[in-house]
Amino acid sequence: MTFKQRVHNEIIAGAASYKAAFIDYEYLIYSSGFANKPYYIVRAEEDNYPHLTGVNALIPAQAFYDKCLDGSLSESDFDFSGKNRSEKEVRGSVRRKINILPLLPNFFQR
Repeated sequence: MTFKQRVHNEIIAGAASYKAAFIDYEYLIYSSGFANKPYYIVRAEEDNYPHLTGVNALIPAQAFYDKCLDGSLSESDFDFSGKNRSEKEVRGSVRRKINILPLLPNFFQR
């Protein structure tokens, strides 16, 4: 399996977890250590998903997420290019990010 095939499979698999853990919820985070406010409400947007994966989406971010969620994303829908970054750097970032995707459902658990 090539690196691109592995990334393709992982980001498709991760889309459902992202939805279940973040899109379907808002989180209230409270801390006495916050300087500006005692709490923040955190939520995720569907079009943040390409950034979360680290790949360069060659289609609009919302379409990228929708295709990941329904399993129709193709390898031609993304690449590993980046502004002011080499392909090697982007691939390294993608590698680290896809290793974390399976952990998303447990992000706020201890």
